[in-house]
Amino acid sequence: MKLTTLFEKGEFVVTGEVDPIKGAVNRDKSIDPTCTQEAKYLQGWVHAVNVTDNQSAVMRLGSLAASVGLKQKGIEPVYQQSVKNECSHSGRVGDSQISANEKIHE
Repeated sequence: MKLTTLFEKGEFVVTGEVDPIKGAVNRDKSIDPTCTQEAKYLQGWVHAVNVTDNQSAVMRLGSLAASVGLKQKGIEPVYQQSVKNECSHSGRVGDSQISANEKIHE
């Protein structure tokens, strides 16, 4: 269920948090990135999963790419973007993982 729907109903919403992986996603699509594995573990306990954006200034897969990956696995992501990281390299790493017409919100 979308978070906006829960908010409109006045529900108490619980989210969890995962860190995008360092580097890019494995080309073998049968192997889930660790952030996806962690998010799957949280399913049933949280309404959505917050995907952090370059915490600790460590080069990681971008929050957008990780969020799209979670959405494709049926997990409700909360896309986080820090202004300080807007020009970081993680966006370029993420570009290789998603196409221009993939969207989180459907």
